[in-house]
Order: sequence, then C-alpha cells, then structure tokens
Amino acid sequence: MTTTSSYDAGYSPEAKEALRVLLAGNQRFVAGKPQYPRDIHAARAAASEQHPMAAVFTCVDSRVTAESLFDCDFGQLIVVRTAGHVPDQAATASLGFAVAELDVPLIVVLGHERCGAIQLAVDSQRQDAGADAANCLMSRLRPMAALGLAQSSTDPYHATMLRQIDDTVGRLRTDATLVGCEIIGARYDLDHGTVQVVEEPTRVVVAG
Repeated sequence: MTTTSSYDAGYSPEAKEALRVLLAGNQRFVAGKPQYPRDIHAARAAASEQHPMAAVFTCVDSRVTAESLFDCDFGQLIVVRTAGHVPDQAATASLGFAVAELDVPLIVVLGHERCGAIQLAVDSQRQDAGADAANCLMSRLRPMAALGLAQSSTDPYHATMLRQIDDTVGRLRTDATLVGCEIIGARYDLDHGTVQVVEEPTRVVVAG
C-alpha cells in the first residue's frame, strides 16, 4: 500500500510513514489477519516507555476502537475520545501533550457512521429543540447538523458526520499547540471495517 497522493503530498516523512502503517493495519483488520495479539506479553514489553507514531481523535462509541481497527500494538497510538469527536479543551490539550511531549507527527480525526451524538444533534435540529443547544455537546454539533440538513435531505446524518470531521480538523489546525503536526480526517465504516481518508471538503480518498 502507498500513501503518495494529493492528500499527503506535503506531509513530513514521519507523518507519511505513520499514515502508511495505519492504513496497512486497517487492511489487516479488514482481512481478519491482525499482526498484534495485544496480550499481557505485549503489554509488558511496552511497559517501560512509549513511542507512539500517531494520535487518533475519535468518538466515544464502543464500536470504534482505534487500536483494533488500525491493528496497532501497545505503545503505538495515542487515542483521545469525546462524543462526536468534539474538540473540547481537555481533548485538545491531550493532543497537544502528544505532540509536544511524545513527538507525534500525525493526528487522525476519525468519524464514523451511525454516530449517536450526531444523530441526536440532527434530530434536535430538525425539532428545533432550543433547550438542547445549551448543552455543551449539542452547542458544537447542532451547527454541523444544520449544514448537514441543508446539504442532504436523504441522509443528513452522513452529511453531518462529514461536516463534523471537516470542522474538527479545521479547529485543530488552528491550535498553536499542534503546529508542526499533520492533521487529517478519516471515516470508519462500521459494517465493512474500512478506514478512508477524507480530504476537505469531505471528498473520500481511497488509499491504494
């Protein structure tokens, strides 16, 4: 698998390699041929220090486990999770720690289909549930839901998910603590197990 394409042409060698390894791991996951058992022996081997190659910022959804879907071992990934991957202060600071203290060269913002937080935001926006807008989570997701509803009447949930990926990537790229780190968006298909990079504005890129 290569990652030489329009979305990684300007990346650092470290970021390119991290993305290549992640996408290769996803291929193994989809094929049912994982490389890492992630058992107690692997945990002990990584116990003394960590050298993660990338950070994944994703949703709290119990079906989205980055270490499994990228087939990574202990110590290879920093994973930060919030509902709907909303970049709140703690999440952004955690990613900043990964960049500053652990030299992580790549952050992947990973959205996914059938996200409960996004579904709630879309339904709330449709019903004009004003009280929900005061909720911290909904205050960040409902504007994306409005864009998703305006873009697609047939599948506003999917459209909102893509808008949220774009918005999260954009917000992280403006954070001073993340300067020098490549930040990309991707989407995870719950049914097929595949991860595809998305390029702004939400054009799916199939890695080859």
